[in-house]
Amino acid sequence: MLNVKVIAAGLTAATLMVSPVIITPALAQQAPVTADVSETEIDAFVVALKDVIVIEEQYGARLQQAGDDAERQAITSEAQAEMTQAVGAAPEIDIDRYIEILQLARTDPDLRAQLTAKLEE
Repeated sequence: MLNVKVIAAGLTAATLMVSPVIITPALAQQAPVTADVSETEIDAFVVALKDVIVIEEQYGARLQQAGDDAERQAITSEAQAEMTQAVGAAPEIDIDRYIEILQLARTDPDLRAQLTAKLEE
C-alpha cells in the first residue's frame, strides 16, 4: 500500500507534470470548470491518476538519465502521449473532465483531501 507522502507527492507531481503536458493545450478549448465532482468522478479520476503516476515514475527516471535537451524533449513527448492515452482509456472519465478535476484539486483543499484519501485505499 502506498504511504501518504508518496500519494501526496504523486498527486502534486502528477498535477505539475500533467499541467504543462495535457492542460496547457486544452485550456483554450475548455468550458469553465465546475466545482461539483461526484463520487463516481472522483473514483474514475483516481483510476486514471494512478496510471499517470506510474507513467510519470517510469519516465521520470529516464528524464534524469537523459543526455541533452533533445533527448529530454523526446522523452517528455513520449510520456505526454502515454499519459493522455492512459487517461483516455480510464473508465467513466474523459480527458476534459480529468483536466477539470485536476485543476480543481490544485485550488480546493477539500477535493485534494478526498483524492488523497481515495489514493490511499
